[in-house]
Amino acid sequence: MRGVTVGYQDGCLAPFFVSNFSVQQAAQMGADTIWFPDHFMGFAPKWLWTPEHTAAAGVIHSGDALFDPVPVMAHIAAKFPAMQIGTSVTEPIRRHPVSLAQTFVTLDHLSEGRTILGIGNGLRENTEPYGLPSRMRVARLEEALEVLQLLFASEGKPLEYSGRYYQLDGAVFDLPLWEGRPPPVYIGSHAPRMLGLTGRYGDGWLPGQPVDAEEYARRLQVIHAAGEDAGRSMKHFMATQTMLLVLGDDRGPVIEQAMQSLYVAYNTLGLAGAVWRKHGLDHPMGDDFAGQIELVPAATPRELVETAMERMTPELLLEQYYFGSPDQIADAVAPLVDAGCRHFVLANMGGNFTGRGSADFASMATLTERLKNM
Repeated sequence: MRGVTVGYQDGCLAPFFVSNFSVQQAAQMGADTIWFPDHFMGFAPKWLWTPEHTAAAGVIHSGDALFDPVPVMAHIAAKFPAMQIGTSVTEPIRRHPVSLAQTFVTLDHLSEGRTILGIGNGLRENTEPYGLPSRMRVARLEEALEVLQLLFASEGKPLEYSGRYYQLDGAVFDLPLWEGRPPPVYIGSHAPRMLGLTGRYGDGWLPGQPVDAEEYARRLQVIHAAGEDAGRSMKHFMATQTMLLVLGDDRGPVIEQAMQSLYVAYNTLGLAGAVWRKHGLDHPMGDDFAGQIELVPAATPRELVETAMERMTPELLLEQYYFGSPDQIADAVAPLVDAGCRHFVLANMGGNFTGRGSADFASMATLTERLKNM
């Protein structure tokens, strides 16, 4: 065994008993980390969040009923003292880097060193509709990561920083780090520039796209090379993989069910136009559409999703989801461990439309055991 750990992606949705129950189940099935999204807006249009299309709508009144993850993380850390907590992911547009530093160091004290700052460059859905900037996100993130490093290393000394997006003028950050070290920073990244930032500033990598082992190893090498070029030791760097799961008894029937789901069709819009083209398909939002980072659920009409449903193929769905039984999925991702992955994040997306209910928890427990024994 190579020390593989497993995390669970919570939805962070009201009513709170849903998260509380889900985290309890995750703890029982052996999860090491609980990950929380940081969103203003949910992951599906409001018209799609009905029991007809989304099984979870029978319990959760709105996919946009999102809690602030920070107090939820504090609660979960106190209730489940054996598990780590992290965001997957926040960004430095809605949360200023100084606020991020203060918040996550505070959480690290409350959790006694079990907090992870998962961060990315932000999604249009969480910024533009709320009057916040949605352009130049990577450059903004790079500055934010620089500022975070300065804050964590400052030991209370006044700081100066003159960037395009952030400025510090005699700023003081004197909150002691838990046991003298900052909370680890994991960066959600896929494209070359973001992979470079992950190597230069990150302690971990939080990708969400399913890729084969060869591509995973290539991207991880880009990260390691960037870190080494910056003079960093990458010995303890944590490579992860988020898995959007659709569980069942067998892959074929599960994919057939997914092909009938408007919820799944909506999510295929989050794949970039280039991914659709790879399969000989035209993206309903255009070949140049960037995918999830530009998708705004509240602005997505039913007609567009129905077009996606008409065009999508099983092969396209495999660009986004892991389908099948626990053994089939474990076998599919085992090569990623050889490529360097040491932490899998399980997100039960199928629970939104398959109607399997508690059977999914049993399957996830089996999958967790398989992954941790790799």
